[in-house]
Amino acid sequence: MRYKGRAPLRIDFGGGWTDVPIYAEAEGGAVLNAAITRYVRGSIGAASPLDLVHRLRGARNYVSYGLDLPIGAGLGASAAQTVLWVALVKTAIANVADRDEIAEVACQIGSALGILGGKQDEYASALGGIRYYTFGSEVREESLSLSTPFVNQLRDRLVLVYSGQARLSADIHGHVWSRFRSGEPSTVRALAGLRQLAGDMKCALLASDVESFAQLLNDNWFHQKSLHPSVTTQRLDDIFAVARHHGAQGGKACGAGGGGCLLFFAAEGQSERLRAALKDCRLQLIDFGFDQHGVFITRG
Repeated sequence: MRYKGRAPLRIDFGGGWTDVPIYAEAEGGAVLNAAITRYVRGSIGAASPLDLVHRLRGARNYVSYGLDLPIGAGLGASAAQTVLWVALVKTAIANVADRDEIAEVACQIGSALGILGGKQDEYASALGGIRYYTFGSEVREESLSLSTPFVNQLRDRLVLVYSGQARLSADIHGHVWSRFRSGEPSTVRALAGLRQLAGDMKCALLASDVESFAQLLNDNWFHQKSLHPSVTTQRLDDIFAVARHHGAQGGKACGAGGGGCLLFFAAEGQSERLRAALKDCRLQLIDFGFDQHGVFITRG
């Protein structure tokens, strides 16, 4: 029996970093993010006659993956891969897979491997949708009930671009959490600000207030940069300058920062101008929609 599936990547709007257990379990974290229609895809099952490599190695069952985005994009691809692996194996063994369980098991795997990161990526990939999460001794989630016209408007004004610079999130995490443990005031204040912004962004979306949402993206980026100097680079600063000059009303780096993807919010009527300017800078534009399903497994 063969199963195939996909697990979505995510864009984080606000609150990233506060989902990391070292902070969440001590102070409580909050994140607003969205699963997007960019996926890790894979399959599990017996090797077919065409799978020559696996036949030569004597494999009877194996898992394979594929991803059409650069490594280090800051969209949670490694977590999505783990989510997909857990879902495929669970489905192959038990023919059933609970999404919340999948997310938590994927988080546990990351922790066991010594990955110093949060939980938002796994939950976004497993559950899908635009959701507000709180993190502490347990994870709680709230799916935002937004009208289709508003979701379309939101999507049309968001511009996602790969900076061309892969980021090493482990190094950045090491710097930030070292400062947090030592009680560095700027880092402690930034984390508290990020947590607050996630809730503020949720309220802005529920009120269909895109202008406030755009400004909150800027505020989030300000707090991200306050965590540690490695969160931004001269290249990222240059891209932000171009974006602001060509219609970006708000923006932030995805994930840990330091490279990877950047998310911008275009002023009304400026989306195409912004896209053209970023493309002229030889940056890779990433088209996406919002994924509502989370990890998805089919037979065959």
